[in-house]
Amino acid sequence: MPNTGYPDTANPFQPLRKMSSSPKLQRNRQRRRLGGVCAGIADYLGVDVTLVRFLFVLSVFFSFSLTMWIYLALWALLPAGTEAPMPDVSWRLSRELRRVEKLVRKAHRRLPAPIADEVQETFDVIKIIAPYFEHTGLAPRTIDSLREQALLRFPAILKQMLPFPVNLPPFKRAHMELAELKDELQRASNELIDQEIHLTVGDADMISPHVRLWKERLAPLREILRERASESTLRTLQQIEEKLAFLMDRTDSGGDVFDLTPFEVRKIAFDYLPDTVNQYLQLPPALARSQQLSSGKTAEESLNDQLNLLDRALHDLAKSLFEKDAQGLLVHGRFLKEKFAEKSFRLPD
Repeated sequence: MPNTGYPDTANPFQPLRKMSSSPKLQRNRQRRRLGGVCAGIADYLGVDVTLVRFLFVLSVFFSFSLTMWIYLALWALLPAGTEAPMPDVSWRLSRELRRVEKLVRKAHRRLPAPIADEVQETFDVIKIIAPYFEHTGLAPRTIDSLREQALLRFPAILKQMLPFPVNLPPFKRAHMELAELKDELQRASNELIDQEIHLTVGDADMISPHVRLWKERLAPLREILRERASESTLRTLQQIEEKLAFLMDRTDSGGDVFDLTPFEVRKIAFDYLPDTVNQYLQLPPALARSQQLSSGKTAEESLNDQLNLLDRALHDLAKSLFEKDAQGLLVHGRFLKEKFAEKSFRLPD
């Protein structure tokens, strides 16, 4: 089945950033009162930031100026946590985003950390799709709908949440509306990213010779698979090809601030994916499509599972590029390397 929307429930490794690594000691600028030191320590220890701030203030009465020197030293030494940058948009749109950002900052100060993180994640998605508000290639109705959701509905929800305690019905209703809006914007973001990737790799003039050679080598396998696999498998394979071509072009161009080489994107493109298709094609058609394996699935269903997981992982890696999120790139790249770079398709035992 197509993976256009990538709902969270279908993504077993989402969000990767929180699952894949232990918390790092760094300043949290989103929940800062001064430099984000107390907020960073609270994140690292897994406690409420109010407790850390209280202990800092309390220690002033015992250590006098030493606490302030310690705070200043931590402010200077601790790295700041990564934050999705503001997009490069017109002055008018940038001003509207800054207005929304002020409400997001208030949410970090007034709301519990998990809910404030939901608010921040929603705003990060808005920053990804904001450049499309000025994109002439999209239908005006689509642009107007996205702009209204991001710049009108999202602030309205925050204004409903901020005045109320979390246990009151108005806050709960607004929180549910925030979750719905986040899902809607996330789906729109995924679709726009996929569309951008499709347009980029669909333009022959924009594809590097290296990527063109890779596509030519993969074409014969794709043609053989066309006679052996379902439409959904072929569709997933096409989506994987587009994402790999997009990511390899970013490596070849050398113009991006991120180096994708450590993520083994080429190894997946030149080794894992062709080997996976080859291993499947070596199976007798009857075994591949009808006979159940010990896992209860057919070989084609097992292949689909691997291809779908790879497609979603590559999508998240590409999304990190759009977000200009170095930490996300590292995490998703590590996931790709661990899950795919050293393997090819094998039948379950």
